Amino acid sequence: MNPETPFDLLMECGGCGLENLLSAFTPGAPAICNQCREDLLAYDLASTHQGHTCDSCQRALLLKKETDFVNGESECQCGGQNFTELDVEDFASRMAKAEKMDLENIDDEPDFDWCRPEQDHLPSEGYNEIFDDDPGFR
Repeated sequence: MNPETPFDLLMECGGCGLENLLSAFTPGAPAICNQCREDLLAYDLASTHQGHTCDSCQRALLLKKETDFVNGESECQCGGQNFTELDVEDFASRMAKAEKMDLENIDDEPDFDWCRPEQDHLPSEGYNEIFDDDPGFR
C-alpha cells in the first residue's frame, strides 16, 4: 500500500468502536467518526490499534487491538482472507506529517463560504437562490 495514493481505509473508532469506511482516503484528509464525530486519527494509534492490508483489494484496516483478527480466517468486505501486516506506527507518523503540511497550506480566504459551493462550479446561475428562497412550506 502506498499512502501517497488514495486508498480505502476501514477504521474502528477509538472512542465508540464504530467501523468507519473512508473511501479514497489520502494522508491529510479529515477522518471523522460517523457516530461520535471524534477525530479517528487523534488517538495514539500505535498503542490502540492493529493494522492490516487486504492482499486482494489493498484496503487498509485499522482495528482496535482487542478486536479478534486472524490472518487467513478473518474476511475483508471484498471476500479476501489474506492480509499483510500494516506498520501502524509508521502509518500514524505519515498521517501526522501530512496533516501538519495541510495546516501550513491552509488558504484563509475571507470570502470563502463553507456552506455553499464556489460560483465557478454551480450547475446554473440560480443555484444559490434555492437556499435563499422561502419554499412556502408551513
